[in-house]
Amino acid sequence: MRDLIKQLLDNDMSRREFGQRMLALGFSAAAAQSVVASVANAGEHSVSEAFEFTGNGGEIIAELLQAAGVDYVFDANSTGQASFYDAVGQRPALNLIIALQEGQATAMAHGYELASGRTAALFMPSIGMPNTLCNLYNAWKDRSSLLVFSDGQNSQQTGRDGFQQVEDWLQPTQQFTKWRWQIKHPDRIAEMTRRGFKLAGTQPGGPVYIKIPRDILDTKDITQTIYPQDDFQVPVEMQPRADVIDEAARLLLEAKRPMINVGAEVTRAGAADAALELAELLGAEVSQGFSVFGDFPFSHPLFSGYAGMGFPRGIRRADVFLNLGALMPDESIVTTPVKDSTRLINARLEYDTIANRYPTDIAIAAGLRETTTALIESIKAQATAEQLQALSAPRLEKAEANYLKSRARMRSKADETWNSSPVSAERLCFEMDSLLEDDAIVVVETGGRDPQNWMTFGPGKKQVIGPTTGYALGWGIGAGIGAKIAQPDRQVVAMVGDGAMLFGQIEALWTAARYEVPVIFVVFNNHSYDGERGRIVLFSQLARQNREAWKDMSCYLGNPDINFVDIAKGMGVAGSKLEKPGDIKKVIKRAVDATREGRPFMIDASIARRGPGAESTWHPEISIARNRTRKI
Repeated sequence: MRDLIKQLLDNDMSRREFGQRMLALGFSAAAAQSVVASVANAGEHSVSEAFEFTGNGGEIIAELLQAAGVDYVFDANSTGQASFYDAVGQRPALNLIIALQEGQATAMAHGYELASGRTAALFMPSIGMPNTLCNLYNAWKDRSSLLVFSDGQNSQQTGRDGFQQVEDWLQPTQQFTKWRWQIKHPDRIAEMTRRGFKLAGTQPGGPVYIKIPRDILDTKDITQTIYPQDDFQVPVEMQPRADVIDEAARLLLEAKRPMINVGAEVTRAGAADAALELAELLGAEVSQGFSVFGDFPFSHPLFSGYAGMGFPRGIRRADVFLNLGALMPDESIVTTPVKDSTRLINARLEYDTIANRYPTDIAIAAGLRETTTALIESIKAQATAEQLQALSAPRLEKAEANYLKSRARMRSKADETWNSSPVSAERLCFEMDSLLEDDAIVVVETGGRDPQNWMTFGPGKKQVIGPTTGYALGWGIGAGIGAKIAQPDRQVVAMVGDGAMLFGQIEALWTAARYEVPVIFVVFNNHSYDGERGRIVLFSQLARQNREAWKDMSCYLGNPDINFVDIAKGMGVAGSKLEKPGDIKKVIKRAVDATREGRPFMIDASIARRGPGAESTWHPEISIARNRTRKI
């Protein structure tokens, strides 16, 4: 099929011959005609916009990036990229964003993709690929479309265990990429780059890695045809079968306790509004599946909790469970599985995950916008407006009453520490919600769900990104910078825990200062890994047997206390300490004023510790200095 399309695009085959070959491959006449029309149109488009270019490998890559509509390339310095740097320097439309560490460059590209929906491009040194792996893993878990290039030592010198060599640079990335390739011939640079863009951006997306040895990248006088990347894109518009949709709609209408679980495929398909409409149409409870996005408003009365790192209400009582674009809930993502007797409807674009564990009554392998819209239409066709009102109204009324009670309990508990110092995370998030722009993007890498619980996210409101479903720390600062680069006209706030901040993210502040990326960074600084300590206590045999004898060996981060404002200042970023709840508005105003002037700002917020062992500041008193026999 690929060869046929290329022959048609290169004018080596007529439309008629193309159609005949399609029929020979087993396509129907209607399908063949449709493909002929679309490919022929693409070919006509390409004839007018494609062009031949002669240059070195770095220049070819730069031309291909421009043809793909890339505005920003995220980069970490490497001598092997010299020809690419020269090419970018001659093309003002390409903006190079330098990070001081490869992992943070990857986080920036990841955040850019999540906030823009566009494939992000990185160019890494080959020796820096191990540093990319942590955040490349996060991008893979979030199905984020990244195209990662790296240079490498001369291809004629490989296999000798020499300078910056390993046996195979592709193999370490295998688990975290959709595809990986080393270019061995200069005349394949354009082809493989286009394929990388196509594979990374075709949903479900994911990282793609292309390695280009330095001698290939530096090869002169390469002539390649530069096509618009759009001619190689594969739009995934998959309509579900009508009979399957009608059967699913019937099950949902007949259910006594229907439940919907939504995931990242809903947001990526632009179907969040439709999912909300479907839930309200049925009065069905909704759980948030394991996702980097907020795919359903957390403050909606029908929201029942998190089916991933959480335990949603009602999941074991559901008689019909509709899964829309998420992993099915089970113990592997720390949540409650559905009952075996529950009727299951599973709709995924990533169809190979359907029916892997659970017996599935209705499997829908299709696009999520198409599926959700079709379900709404089928439900409305099978029931009158009066019947739907009679079905949903009592459920919505009950959900509203339960929601108000739940919020009252949550506020009552929060009131116990609302005016305390250090500041409660609940109050900080609540007040920030009223002080930030209504359409702000909030990137979250905190230990708890205080931002989700105390801020307003949803369609037409603030947007939450994170935490990444990879849960590998060291992501939120870089992701926040990438999100702001993608959406410069929206306010961006990156909230991270102090532990997460110390996982190699400090260097990213330099990038924010260098390129004037006006992000508000908020470090929830409680000098502790609260979440980890709580889980350690839970799993510790000693803590269960003798709580008084248990000691926090690893989670207290005080002594010395870390001052993130001073650290930020050293990176060229101004900031303020926040220690009292009465100062929240003043400090947030300073941050907002700084970003309006085009500068990033750091808030070091002293947050109260909580959970098992939170009151303890004990830590192992180890002093290497005391053990010296010579004071040198």
